[in-house]
Amino acid sequence: MLHVQLEMNPSENTTAYAVEVSSAAWKQLSQLPLETYQRIRGELDSVAARLVRMGTPTLALLKTVCQVTSLSIVVGKYVVIYDLDPDRRHLTLREVARRLPHDM
Repeated sequence: MLHVQLEMNPSENTTAYAVEVSSAAWKQLSQLPLETYQRIRGELDSVAARLVRMGTPTLALLKTVCQVTSLSIVVGKYVVIYDLDPDRRHLTLREVARRLPHDM
């Protein structure tokens, strides 16, 4: 897997959580318009920043449940699937997929 660390906004704590992108997700991102990529990147940076604000007790509880957790967020017409590894303090983008229509 190709690990690429995205830079967080300078106003956020960059030592807290590293945001990585798997090689499969990079291929998916390359097919998206630049604006969509930027929105997804911004949302992942926001998630990483929120993890810092959650604090140690919440993250400790998460670590007792499982070592790596897969989560998702919706960004526009896309579902963004990422792994959260509290031990390594990494958030890894795994997949970007188009959302199914609501009326299916």
